Amino acid sequence: MTTPRAPAGARRAGVRRRGSARTRPHVGEWNVTLSGATRERIFARVATLIAHAAGRAGDSAGDWESVAVTAPDEAALLVDWANELIGRGEASGLAYADLRDVAVLPPAPGASPHWRVTAQVRGRPVVEWRSPLKAATYHGATLVQRDGRWHATLLFDI
Repeated sequence: MTTPRAPAGARRAGVRRRGSARTRPHVGEWNVTLSGATRERIFARVATLIAHAAGRAGDSAGDWESVAVTAPDEAALLVDWANELIGRGEASGLAYADLRDVAVLPPAPGASPHWRVTAQVRGRPVVEWRSPLKAATYHGATLVQRDGRWHATLLFDI
């Protein structure tokens, strides 16, 4: 990889350059694309993805926990859902790959203008935490239906 040169005019007369600088590749993001037959399937896949990133989980499952997340649109809902699971997992030391009763609900007429996802999740203790995931970002997040299937893009900071 070549080191970029300083822009023209960036060097000042009389300033001696000491040391060196190199540009090194930095992978600080993980871009994920998902597809599924339903919105709910996309949300379940995000949970599985985050749980697997956490590391090897033990065999014993914990209790079912209720989760509810709201956001102003579907893509933001997916990001907030991912961040809820990342935070919940880090705080508890559990990987939440088991889900049931996942429901993605559009805003109800005359009620809150927000989308909502509800689910039951169950975690398993992570034997050795290896998750590189810091957070899902809103940058480039999408959740759209195309050709009868749902497609999502998420960008994680790692």
